[in-house]
Amino acid sequence: VQPAAGGSHTVLCRSDGRLVAFGQRAQGQCELPPCEPGVMYTQAACGFCHTVLLRSDGRAVACGYNLCGQCNLPELEPGAAYVQAAGGGFHSVLLRS
Repeated sequence: VQPAAGGSHTVLCRSDGRLVAFGQRAQGQCELPPCEPGVMYTQAACGFCHTVLLRSDGRAVACGYNLCGQCNLPELEPGAAYVQAAGGGFHSVLLRS
């Protein structure tokens, strides 16, 4: 289990790719989108009121408060993949291959 803690919410990324989220949900930070069949979550990162999730297909998704654009994740170039994520108070950081 990989835990990630935000301002008032926590997301757990389990080894089977399932997510568990709890805490304050008013901004949508705990409304985690499901993956397509055959794809699973590999990492969760939390900001103050947002969540960033990495997927096994190299893509990333974000949910929650987006006042400063912290949930607007850049599109990947062909052949690239996101390999690590971090969430700050009102920003997100993604490392790509």
